[in-house]
Amino acid sequence: MILSRILPLLASAKIQYCIVGGYAVALHGVARGTLDLDIITELTESNLIKVEELLLTIGMKSSLPIDARMIVANRENYIKDKNLIAWNFIHAERKMDILDILITEDVRNYKTVVVSSQWGDIPVIDFDGLIQLKSKTRRSQDIEDVNALKSIQGKRKS
Repeated sequence: MILSRILPLLASAKIQYCIVGGYAVALHGVARGTLDLDIITELTESNLIKVEELLLTIGMKSSLPIDARMIVANRENYIKDKNLIAWNFIHAERKMDILDILITEDVRNYKTVVVSSQWGDIPVIDFDGLIQLKSKTRRSQDIEDVNALKSIQGKRKS
């Protein structure tokens, strides 16, 4: 599973990140299937280079012909002109190992919570931040996720 390969790597390199997307929805208590792992991290050149180099060491490569320096130099254009919201990495042999790094969000702008799991402590975007993040899009899956999260929101606070 991608979590068992990626999370220890990011932790050992002391990369600040948190999980967002389908895994975050599931870790917050909504049953949700997903294949790809979505994260946000610091959107600095040095950090993105470090993440990219780590991913390359385990056989994950960018699905687009871009690298960390290009992301930093062209991020606004990629978002505005190409509608690119995530930098996608895929493992060359394990095609179901997919990691998306959101380039629209910086981890420093969100609160995180730590969820204990069989893979250790996992930094996850906090509940309200996840709803906020998913509410920014018009994707049907994100709308479903927001509705599901809101349906359990009252139960979480009682």
